[in-house]
Amino acid sequence: MSTIETYYCNTTTDMLACVPDLEGYDAKKIVTNWSVHSGSVYRSDSAGYISMLYQGGKELGAAQSALVDVTTTDEWYFDSSADVVYFYSATDPNESSMEGGEDWAGLKLRTVQEQAERIRSYVPFPILPRKGVNTESASSREYDWLIINANSTLSCAELIRPYDSDRAIELEKRIIDPETGLGTLDLLKAGQYHLWNQGESQDSVRVVSVNGSSTSSIVDTKGTPTVSWDILKIIIDSGGSLSAGSASSVTYSTYGKNSTGIKISQLVSSGTVTGGWDYVGHGCYCRFSAGVLTTSDEFEYEISGMRDNPSIKTAQLWR
Repeated sequence: MSTIETYYCNTTTDMLACVPDLEGYDAKKIVTNWSVHSGSVYRSDSAGYISMLYQGGKELGAAQSALVDVTTTDEWYFDSSADVVYFYSATDPNESSMEGGEDWAGLKLRTVQEQAERIRSYVPFPILPRKGVNTESASSREYDWLIINANSTLSCAELIRPYDSDRAIELEKRIIDPETGLGTLDLLKAGQYHLWNQGESQDSVRVVSVNGSSTSSIVDTKGTPTVSWDILKIIIDSGGSLSAGSASSVTYSTYGKNSTGIKISQLVSSGTVTGGWDYVGHGCYCRFSAGVLTTSDEFEYEISGMRDNPSIKTAQLWR
């Protein structure tokens, strides 16, 4: 059996960012009334389901596959059909703090995986990883923060629900709220938010490489793209100082995609950086701030004329 789906958050820092006291919900039950089964093997009847046994708060490792395998200190076995846990110990376990329950790390992982499935069932479009050069987010994560936060918050809500249902409901409504439609996934579905790969007639400027002496940068963009999508390379051909009241000697060139790749086909050759709206190709313009630009300073301008996720308005009716 293979796994092709994924989950979006980790089971440590992401979840603790949502619920700082989450570890307090690692509810273990005390396992008592140990009696000798045979030799140094003790048993506790009616222990309830146990996937991890603890002694003094220490995990005792994975259960043995059968009672006959419990042959040395700290080995244990849970007989689910008889509801009995067996434990090998040189001392009476009644004198120790013995606890049982589901393995906390495993429970968190399973919950995160289940809630990732829930997110995919709720969001009606693909959730794609940000893989590739210059694609990951500012925090070097492969998925949008909105999706990471949704996965971790919903998972925390499920882990808390058996012990504090009101708190669980409050957490869940941050992400999915059918009554108001203001959960982050509700707003994503309605087009108020978008994921990194969704075309929303928006543009994005990124600094690729800038000299340490440069003080100017692209500060604004405008235009309606004449292509569905492209990444423009904007590079300074001849550096200099850009200031109001002085003729600019700074020039730039831009490059877009063609049939062989991106940032290859020249769109603008040695245009002047004016400090006003400078044409960069595909119906789009950029504006540089006053300051110094250095030869070979390079910027990326990602443009998109697509609308993959138009705004959707919803209403609810009762009778």
